Amino acid sequence: MRLRSYPILRLLIWYILGILLAFYVLKFTIAWYWLIPFLAVSAFLAFPHQYLFTYRYRFLSGSVIYIGFVFLGMANYQYHFDRNKAMYFGRYRGKTHQYEVQINQLPLDRAKSIKLFVKIKSCYVHGQSKQCQGKAILYLQKDSAAQQLSYGDKLIITKPLERIPPAKAPDVFDYRKYLSLQDIHYQAFLRSYNWSKIESVSGVNIFLLAQKLRLKLLMILRKNKLNDDELSVAAGMLLGMRDMLSPELSRAYAGAGAMHILCVSGLHVGIIFLIFNFLLKPLQRHRHGKLIKATSIVLIIWFYALLTGLSPSVVRAASMFSFIIIGQNFRRPVSIIGSLSGSALMLLVLNPALIFNLGFQLSYSAVLSIVLLQKPIANLWKPSLKIIDLIWQLIGISIAAQIGTAPLTVYYFHQFPSFFILTNLIVIPSAYLVIILGILVIITSPITWISSVIGKALSIILFLLNNAITGIENLPFAVIHNLYLSTSVFVLLIALILSISVWLVLKVKKFIYVNMVLLIFLLIAWQNNYDLSNELIIYPGRTKYIAIYANRKAWIIGDSNLIKHPNALNYFVENHEMHKGIKKRILILQDTLSDYTTSYFSFRYPYLKIGNRKLKYLDNTRINTSFDEFVVDYLIFNTTKGKVYFTNNQKAELILSNTLAPWSRKQLIRNAEDHLIKYYDIRKKGSWQLFF
Repeated sequence: MRLRSYPILRLLIWYILGILLAFYVLKFTIAWYWLIPFLAVSAFLAFPHQYLFTYRYRFLSGSVIYIGFVFLGMANYQYHFDRNKAMYFGRYRGKTHQYEVQINQLPLDRAKSIKLFVKIKSCYVHGQSKQCQGKAILYLQKDSAAQQLSYGDKLIITKPLERIPPAKAPDVFDYRKYLSLQDIHYQAFLRSYNWSKIESVSGVNIFLLAQKLRLKLLMILRKNKLNDDELSVAAGMLLGMRDMLSPELSRAYAGAGAMHILCVSGLHVGIIFLIFNFLLKPLQRHRHGKLIKATSIVLIIWFYALLTGLSPSVVRAASMFSFIIIGQNFRRPVSIIGSLSGSALMLLVLNPALIFNLGFQLSYSAVLSIVLLQKPIANLWKPSLKIIDLIWQLIGISIAAQIGTAPLTVYYFHQFPSFFILTNLIVIPSAYLVIILGILVIITSPITWISSVIGKALSIILFLLNNAITGIENLPFAVIHNLYLSTSVFVLLIALILSISVWLVLKVKKFIYVNMVLLIFLLIAWQNNYDLSNELIIYPGRTKYIAIYANRKAWIIGDSNLIKHPNALNYFVENHEMHKGIKKRILILQDTLSDYTTSYFSFRYPYLKIGNRKLKYLDNTRINTSFDEFVVDYLIFNTTKGKVYFTNNQKAELILSNTLAPWSRKQLIRNAEDHLIKYYDIRKKGSWQLFF
């Protein structure tokens, strides 16, 4: 293997570099016409020995081509987003409260609302319609009219769109950032009188047809008397419908490291490819049979991708297999890395933001790791028995895939499945059986008794699979939790894995020095993996609590709700505790314990002294006096009764808790502004932090 043997891979690397520069560095918009000179020169220099440069100086023309792809990545990333265009509806914010929108994804039926992803078609500014573009999320009050909406329907909404709020606490999931990569920045919560449908979808809509077919196939599976858990797994593996899983079963699959089997991806597309490659083999006997077979398989694969929702992982797999099939049909040597690079480049040209999609990253990491590492791992041992060799090959694939995806799993989910080899030995053969039997159930559905017999076999396989996964998840230490990687450690770890992989494949001795340098940098970065600064945070939850972090310990001060609602507490503090390397959490209940002292702080309710700062709680107390008598730096308002008075001599900064009643909040803000007193509104700005 040599990098020069994969020209598409080289172009992909430079194109990705352009995307990353646009995301992390570029602060201005590149005009699209800047690309014309680079693309023209790149095309001219594509064959340097025939034009300007001799073959000896081909690196000069190559450099120009690579620079052109860097600019292409930068510009394509910027122009992919509507927010960078002149007609973006956000430019009219404050001037309009009426929009015409079109539903561009299938509506999601939630517990109390209907969630819609929409495209903005026009805005009404001063009574005049202006053509606009952009995306938004709408949450409609759940009623019969909202439940009848479908993909492609057009609506008029009469409520301003509001910006999606940022994360309210450090290290919690940032939904705003996640949606921004999908070019979604605004949302609205609409009552029934805030919207009306003006046009239904018309004509042939391939997405609607695929959805209807998916529901019809689901009904066929349901008629074969699969129980809820078995049906939900079958729907996930065959049709990409993961939302049917119960929380318990979803947790079991995630804990056992088997969640990938429920996400339609390369494994599922590969099985579909093998099945129809075998079934259509007789076509090769005819004159144009190979072409017909190749065309049929490509169409079947893309139909399956459409049927399962066109997720990035299944589109990637469908693209890669299409490249392989086309290459075989034209009798060209097929390279998995070349096909992988070609499919990735195609997808990133269509949607450059996919590079930040976790599914995209996991999918390509797994396949690339298998391509690079499976053979070196398999060569470590050559069993004589065929069945043992088959199991060893499967173990090698599992280890290779886990090596490639482990950094991503730990970085994003902070956990690692200990028994992933055992899990994959069970789920991969099971996936073959489930998909084959599922297809047979659907094909034989007109003949009820045959379909019923096959459905019974499918039900037994799914029952055994679910019980095996639940059993693995319940094993001691099945999942290693609370793992944390800083961004620098994460990047260096990926670089080291890639470097070792290339070293093993190419067998270039010089790469051992690259590995050693990366390992040294990784060890240095690991010393700073955790943020060990001392910090106090007042969180924005519905309950009252303060967290103090010091010396890898966390003290949580709050009321009895800390015990009653542990999940609410964990939502805010769990990830931040991992970030700070916390080893011990201590709960301090202010309603039962009013005196607590450490070397970092002293708590004597209602006072909290931390470093040289003093804070005072104001809870459930009627306050009708001035605060001059309190020599404190911060006043924490959780609840108030009656009126609160300030003087111009008031020095303490006000911290307005999320638990304050709206009328109290307004009164405090008005009084603080009248007396020029600093205040911090947690409900509006998120958690309040104090470093000491």
